Amino acid sequence: MAYTVNKTSSGSYTVQDSVVNTQTDLSLIGKGYAGYGEKIAENFLHLLENFSNTSAPTKPISGQLWYDSTNAQLKVYSGSAFVPAGGNVPYQTTAPSSLSQGDLWIDSDTGQLYFYNGSNNVLVGPTASTGTTNGFIFETILDSSDVSQNVTKWYNDGNLIAIVSEDTFTPKVAITGFASIKKGITLTTAIADTKFQGTATDADALGGVAATNYLRSNANDTTSGTITIANDGGLVVGADSDLTITVDSSGAILTNTVTNTDITFKVNDAGVNTTVMTIDGSESRVGIGTTSPTTKLDVSGTVNATAFTGPITGAVVGDVTGNVTGDVTGTVTGSASLNLLKTGGTLTGTLTGQTILPSSDSTYNLGADGTEFANAFIDTITSTELKTEGVTINDNNISASRSNDNLVLGGSGTGAVTIDAISITGSYISANDSTSVTVDDDLNVTGNLTANAIMGEVLSVGTTGSPVTTNQTISLSGVRFVEVFINADVTLNFTDAQQGTIKRIVVTNTGATTRNIQYQIDGVNQGAASPLGDGSTTNTQALHELFTFATVKLISSYNVLG
Repeated sequence: MAYTVNKTSSGSYTVQDSVVNTQTDLSLIGKGYAGYGEKIAENFLHLLENFSNTSAPTKPISGQLWYDSTNAQLKVYSGSAFVPAGGNVPYQTTAPSSLSQGDLWIDSDTGQLYFYNGSNNVLVGPTASTGTTNGFIFETILDSSDVSQNVTKWYNDGNLIAIVSEDTFTPKVAITGFASIKKGITLTTAIADTKFQGTATDADALGGVAATNYLRSNANDTTSGTITIANDGGLVVGADSDLTITVDSSGAILTNTVTNTDITFKVNDAGVNTTVMTIDGSESRVGIGTTSPTTKLDVSGTVNATAFTGPITGAVVGDVTGNVTGDVTGTVTGSASLNLLKTGGTLTGTLTGQTILPSSDSTYNLGADGTEFANAFIDTITSTELKTEGVTINDNNISASRSNDNLVLGGSGTGAVTIDAISITGSYISANDSTSVTVDDDLNVTGNLTANAIMGEVLSVGTTGSPVTTNQTISLSGVRFVEVFINADVTLNFTDAQQGTIKRIVVTNTGATTRNIQYQIDGVNQGAASPLGDGSTTNTQALHELFTFATVKLISSYNVLG
């Protein structure tokens, strides 16, 4: 006869005879069922282990316990899902699949605690994860002296923005963007233009310079540096902007903006502020001195002027440069040049200066005694030097002072022409001192070249005591003779031979072993001469010549006598 099993809360299960009811996770045994002992034992065992399994029981009832072996957590069935029964909070990489409102779990990847609000997992803390996403994390790191330092790292969007520390130190293990950590807040240097934004009430330094080193704009102040105004608007002085210093395309401009007022220059003369120059605003003129605009003008250098309007009744001392279009009477004395216009006025008196030049728009014939052009203007010439168009004639010397002009020397005399230390006598060129005549650039001779001897530079590759044993590339640029010392089978590659030249090459086998030598020109194989050496004699030599034509380069071989 069937029987009924009632639940504690409400509801029941009916168990038929001779069968096992499987409506729950326990076996309900009917009357007359033969294997009842095994089922009863299994029921007790399942209760003892709380249905320990990786998956939840398939036929749970409210209040039933289940040990989640995957997460090592005891859970209870709430009527709709298994939820943690208390004790350990789930510690796993993802949120548990069945959470009830108020349940907690810890993300094992980030070390952060979450709670379930019924629809979403809400972060409790810490705000920054061990995976460096956003917010703060607290760490202990070693400094360069192996001392532990407690710091707070500040992350945003996965980037370490700042480190907060109570000490200044250098991390033992390098942290990108933080070569050194300062006391307070240190911002990263790994992200460009990272800085504090906003308004601060005070700062120790601006741009690394102490705040006390900046000039005040609202009080008198002093600077030991240079003030630069990097704009054309320049400097404005005065409560009413009376004086301005500006620049434009023509240059610097000093302007007094008040109508009909002066600009005065003063100096301390023996303790007295003395006016030395006045720019008269109402008269548009410059006054020199203290009593009137034209009192005194002392010039220690050269006065250059477009024109002088005279009369000039006093003595003129020093250089006068310009065109003389009026008459000059008296004595002209000086060591500088006097330029005279051929169409100028009359110069009478005595000229005792050092140099006489015609102006560039005049043409003069010096004449036999070098005075013909000047006699049209001057009664007497006592000058020691005459110049014409950049050429100076001084005693027996001639020099050109203009670098872009040629100096052509000619004449029918038999004497020598000397240019510095080089003497040209007839058809011969020689050096006046103990050195030879050296030509730095190429020497092109269109006729025959006759010489007692022609020498060239010698290049040595290796030595008798230290011969080469590897392949060699040998530049022939600038050399005429080459000697090569070998002690192995090698390839000799000759390069940079100038067109139209002959290069002479001697190869010495410093050892007794017979050596095979491969010859190349500019990396192209030319073949091999006879093996060098007889197997017993040292310092056997071979002589070669390298010819460079317009289209081909060749190497020839010669026997060495002796």
